[in-house]
This record gives sequence, structure tokens and C-alpha cells, in this order.
Amino acid sequence: MRGWVIFSLAFVLYAVSLFGGLVQDDIKVISEDPDMGNAGSLIKTWTRPYYYTVGNDFSVYRPLTTFSFYLNALIIGKEAWGFRLGNILIYAWVCGLVYQVLQKWTSENRAFWGTILFTVLPIHTEAVNNIVGRAELLALGLVLWAIGKSMEKKWELTALLLFLAMLSKETAMAGVPLVWYLIWSNSEIKKEEKGGAGFFVGMALIGLILLRLVVLGGWGIGNAATMVENPLKFMSVEKRVMNALAILPFGVGKIIYPKNLSYDYSYNQIKMVKEWWNWKVILGLGMMGGSILSLLKNDWRKNKLWVMGLILFWGPILMTGNLLFPIGTIFGERLWFWPSLGVVMCLLGCFEVRQIPYSRVTVSSADGGFPSALMYMVLAVLARTSATALVIILILFMGRTMIRNFDWLSQERLFIHDATYASDSVMAKNNAAAMYLLKQDLPAAKVLMEEANEIYPQYPELLNNWGMYDLMTGKTVEAKKKFEECLLARPGNQLCQRNLELMNKKER
Repeated sequence: MRGWVIFSLAFVLYAVSLFGGLVQDDIKVISEDPDMGNAGSLIKTWTRPYYYTVGNDFSVYRPLTTFSFYLNALIIGKEAWGFRLGNILIYAWVCGLVYQVLQKWTSENRAFWGTILFTVLPIHTEAVNNIVGRAELLALGLVLWAIGKSMEKKWELTALLLFLAMLSKETAMAGVPLVWYLIWSNSEIKKEEKGGAGFFVGMALIGLILLRLVVLGGWGIGNAATMVENPLKFMSVEKRVMNALAILPFGVGKIIYPKNLSYDYSYNQIKMVKEWWNWKVILGLGMMGGSILSLLKNDWRKNKLWVMGLILFWGPILMTGNLLFPIGTIFGERLWFWPSLGVVMCLLGCFEVRQIPYSRVTVSSADGGFPSALMYMVLAVLARTSATALVIILILFMGRTMIRNFDWLSQERLFIHDATYASDSVMAKNNAAAMYLLKQDLPAAKVLMEEANEIYPQYPELLNNWGMYDLMTGKTVEAKKKFEECLLARPGNQLCQRNLELMNKKER
């Protein structure tokens, strides 16, 4: 019964998404794919890069996600609502799996309310509403399914599910150490069986690497991000790691206090730090250090919810948080879909550590002195938090999620809305200007483009918009120069290339 409540809540919460259209990367992955909806191309999805229509991008391989899009188009059609329905159903399925997994290591009541909290988190709106966010949903769902099968000691199926998860998105590689941990910590599994089980799980990762080598013709590692998309790419390793650490509390803050959610966290919106003693860096280091130190304590190390939460948090963050290497973006809400579950698990894990009455906690705690005493005092306060406060938080999160869903109904709504508070972002202002250009509202477009120009004048998409503005105002010579400048800033830019070719044809 509770499982159906969770499933229904997830569906109702995102039902308005069914009335939305294609947004951002949805366009190049869905509508610009000439094979979408073609039954004869289903097999082809397993032998090509993910960004099939974007130049020569051979750095991403997510065949299961692409296959699901093709299947979606064949069953329901190529309208946006069908893909959005698919995302909602997959999200509801994921939430149901979260409930099943949590029940294995905590009480049914805590598992239920923990899952409800996960379900209503507003930071999930991008992963669900943005159709390409399906990669995150599928990957996490399959990893959770693999966790369930590992508890049943079905190792071949566990490895297969992990393999499919990694074919949905690379982030699912974090599922490998997660399952290894569960195998290693399970006292019911014989020592010789642990070796075989670990081998099957490891083969899933090796299989992914080999398949990527064959399909992509190499390791498939590339990064075409510009300064606007990820300024961390252009920093020294020290500065990049410093700023990546500073962004950690920012991400957790978006989970806890989702006031200004945005599709865009590009150049200049997230301010860069310059010193290690900046409070954001210190807090980020504290999060990392605290996580490591907690594993040195016996009670926390044996707490499966806590350890699993840490793996689900840090595993994806190490890959997508620019800590180990720069990626294509500085920050993205859908990249925090997995870590948000890690936060929920860690929160529940706190209640699985011994319950010590507040009045009996002293600074001289025999379990480790001040740090342990402080932790147990925090736990005691959390344990006394009233159910009323929890209900209020859930209602507020539900309301924020539903309101944010309306922003994702179209590119116009999303771009214009987010530009109102992403005041320092060249991308947000430029995208909003593009919407005004499409509506022939040239004065509004010009104001935003001038503001964007003050932030980063060489942004290729901004140069393209200036070219379109000049073209619409009859300045053909200036327009052509802008398109050419755009191609100099980013060779092969499809928008500028197409617009320049159209101008050249007209001149002939």
C-alpha cells in the first residue's frame, strides 16, 4: 500500500509536466535525430555515440537511454508529452525502489518518510522535466534494482543490472563500489563466494570499458566546454579543486533550500573563490573530512545506510563535480539527483546510530570525547524534531516542486523566468534574449544582449544573437560579421554556420 502511495505521489507531483515541450538538449537529442521513431534504427542506438547529431562528439556513450527514447517514440509517438510521461513513470519507479532499498536497513516507517522526502525534493525537477534527464533516472533506478538483487545473492543479474545502469549514464559506475561494499560487509556471504560475486560485479565495469572502446573508437574522453559552460576547465588543478570544493555546500544548499533553482549555473553566476581559507572551501573540505573521519568510527562504519549514503553522494560528485577532472559544465541540478539520495540516506543513517538521550550526553563521552558527544547531541535534537515540522517541510517542498514544474513547460517560460534572478549569467540573459528575438520583441532582446555583452562579449551564442538582431534590423553586413566572429570563437558552431550559409545563399 505504501509503495503505491509513493508511486502515486511522484506521478501527481509531476503530472503538469505532460503539458510541456522540448527544452534545451531535448531538441538536439530528440527532435533533431532523424532516426527517432524508426524501428529499423533500434539496433543502431547501441553502436553510436549519444550526441549523434552534434558534430563529431564521440565522448558520450549512453545506448540504453537512447534506446528508451526510440522505444518511447515507437510506442507513443514523437510528441514531447510521450517522452515526459516516460520520465514521470521512470521517476515514480525509482522512488518505489528507494523505498524497497531503505526498508532493508531501517524501519518501515522511517523508510517510508525518507522516501517521501526524496520524492518531493525540488532539485529533482530538472532531471524529470528535462527529457534528457532520463539518463540520471534510469541509471539510479537500475543501480537500486541491482542492490536489491545483490541482497538476494543473484550475482549474475546484479552484474547485468549494473552494466545496463552504466549504459544509461557513466555516473552509474558509482554503483560498483556500492555493491562491492554490500558484498564485503555481508556476514552471511561465505568468503569464497564474496570473491566470485565481486568478480561478476567487476566484469560489468570492464564490459562497459571494452564496449566504449569498440563503439567510440577510443576511451571516449573529451571535453568541448567553453569558458562560459565551465570556467573550471581553464584553471590550474589547484584552483579547479579549490572551487569544486567550494561548490559542494552550494549543491547541498540547493537540496535543503531550493529557492532559486535554475537550468543555468554557467560563467559568472557561481562566483569563483581565490583562497583556500574562503569559508565555502573550508566547508567543502569539512564535508569531505567529516565523511572520511566518520568511517573511522566503528558505529558509523557498520551503519550501512550511512556508508551507502556517502558512496551515493561522493561517487557521482567525484565524476561530475570537477574534483578529479573538468567536465562539460560547472554545476547542474540534474547532476545532483544521485547525491540527493545520498543526503537522504545519511540523514536516515543518523537515526540508526545508537539513540542516546540528550540528558545523558557529556563532553567526556567514552566513545571518543567531544566529537562523539557533539554528534550524539545533534542526533538527540534531530530525534526530538516533531512530526509536524516534518510535514511542514514536505508540504513546502511539494509546493516548490509543483511551482518549478511550470517553469519547465517550455523554453520560453524557462529562459525568461530564470533570467530574472540569474542576473550575472551571460548564458541566462542571452537565452532569454533569443526568446524575445523569436517573438520579434527587438527592444527587450537588445536590453538583455547588452547586459550579456558586459559579462562576456565573446560568447558564441551571444554573437549569433547579435547577428540575428542585425539581420532583423536590416544590417546585413554587420550580421555577417557577427556570424563570422561566432565561428572564430567556436569553430563549427551549428547555429552560426547555418545562419551564415543562409546569408551566402541569398547573396547568390
